[in-house]
Amino acid sequence: MLMPHSVTLHDDETALSFGSRLAAVNQLPSLSELLKDFQFTITDILNGDPTTLAGLAELGGVEATRLSNRAFRPLDSSSYRIAGSTVEKRHLYLRRNRICPACFRADLGGQMSASAMVNAYARVLWSFSSARTCPIHHLFLVAPPEEDLMYEFASSWSPWLLEIADGELDDPSPAEAQFERHLSDRLAGNATKSWLMEFSLGALGAACEMMGISLLFGKQVGIRDMTSRDLAVATDSGFALLAEGPQAVVAYFETLHSEKGSPQDKPQARYGRIYEWMTRGSGKGDAYAPLRDLFRQHILETWPLDAGVMVLGYRLPERRLHSIRTASQTHGLHPKRLRRLLTDAGLLAESDRPDFEALFSAPAAQTFLEQASGSVGYAEAQRRLGMTRTQMERLIAGGQLKPGEGGDKARPRFTEAAISQWTSFFNSFPCAPQHHTLTSVTETVSNLGSTTTDVLNLITQQQLREVFRDSRKQGLSAILIRKGEVAQRLKAVQGRRLSTSISAVSKDAGISTDFLQQLADAGCFGLVQATETRSHHQPETRIPDDEFALFNAQYVSRRYLSRSGRSPIAIKRKLDDAGIEPAFVSLDGKEFIYERGHLVNI
Repeated sequence: MLMPHSVTLHDDETALSFGSRLAAVNQLPSLSELLKDFQFTITDILNGDPTTLAGLAELGGVEATRLSNRAFRPLDSSSYRIAGSTVEKRHLYLRRNRICPACFRADLGGQMSASAMVNAYARVLWSFSSARTCPIHHLFLVAPPEEDLMYEFASSWSPWLLEIADGELDDPSPAEAQFERHLSDRLAGNATKSWLMEFSLGALGAACEMMGISLLFGKQVGIRDMTSRDLAVATDSGFALLAEGPQAVVAYFETLHSEKGSPQDKPQARYGRIYEWMTRGSGKGDAYAPLRDLFRQHILETWPLDAGVMVLGYRLPERRLHSIRTASQTHGLHPKRLRRLLTDAGLLAESDRPDFEALFSAPAAQTFLEQASGSVGYAEAQRRLGMTRTQMERLIAGGQLKPGEGGDKARPRFTEAAISQWTSFFNSFPCAPQHHTLTSVTETVSNLGSTTTDVLNLITQQQLREVFRDSRKQGLSAILIRKGEVAQRLKAVQGRRLSTSISAVSKDAGISTDFLQQLADAGCFGLVQATETRSHHQPETRIPDDEFALFNAQYVSRRYLSRSGRSPIAIKRKLDDAGIEPAFVSLDGKEFIYERGHLVNI
């Protein structure tokens, strides 16, 4: 059925605006009333219902496909489709009726009357939250000064015709509306193909805002600190940068990276809110992949990150870069001597960059660093630890003895710190009394037919009452225990594997359950699902005691260190001053775990 009076459907008009004007020209109080007469609702339009849109098109005498293309049709709970483009819900003002006052006056053609009101229509552009400036008249987009009737364009603005005519709502914008112009072109299908086309319309606006704020107002300034005027200018600036292409964006990242910093700086300190936004904010979403992938690649190419570090959702499989600082810590070399050796070997260009910024290829320098540091070879490690090859292999397989950089699978090499950690462990026990009936770990393992790992687990878990040291011997042969006690302990756990609930481990070790889950995902230890002992039906996540004991013997959390009575801030400062990097960092950046061997001297 065709309504008595109709209005023109403009190419850049929203379907809701067309329906609102159609109701007004037929002297109905609202779009809701028009739809109700034909058993439709505004919700049906918002849900992109084809029958409702086809019915509205028929009432207005326009093609259903043409009207449907101007409706924000939901794809899922978080995104819409409009004019052939996808846009996330968070980037839209679907309930607000913003206008450019100058565009509104132009629509009315100088006839500022209620009858002419039906000629003014809402542009699709005005529904985008990042669009703040009219690209034609360079005025800020404004909402009705008082009551803004949701989805009712004509009814919301009819009381303000006089103010619009007198220019009272005109607010000149200092922005050039570059983003808004691009958005209009994209919606009309006239945009020039470029890197920008890889972004969805809403994500591009948000990316322009974040980049522009950092560029104009500082990397630590957040979007909540901005006024609408500031955001309009920032969006313009961010768009200009992104429009130059990936090389220009990377050049800006390099500018932030090269700013003066400290050896302890992490990417968040150098890049500020941009890094935080892409790590924990909406910037980590798939819609921002073009910018995030570019940012991640820049970080991987400019930061000396260790294997296993997460970079914007990507876990680095192996170290790509070393700095003088990280290499000197890893290989126990003095920074000045290391710089000289690397420069002479042609592995590092001469520069006056500080140690933490002087970078070189880690794979290319690996053999050189091993030779320069005198890292401990397999045979020497066996001798110093007093272990057989089989014992070494079992400890390595169980994660109790961690190989360092260099060597191969058959003959790994070890850092001095790893060997020192074990020798310190051996020397931590008191000397045995002069006359005793104790046996060494090696003898106990042989006599009981158990494994070195099983016996060491009993020691590290403090399940043995008597553990002593023979000062005349080395390694496992120097550790003395009571064979009968070991036999009883091993028998007690035979046939079942002891485990502890993840919440109890969290409390004892000072590590949050989320971080424990992260460490388990990284392969530090396993997780098991077991029936809760009290209810016998509620499953709970548990950590095998032997696996966590191995981990706990080698690592300690900063929270646990703070239990000594010193404040976490004081502990952090002491660790940073000593140049000790954490072995693991939680995904939220709030928890840190260190190797115990690195803390011996502090």
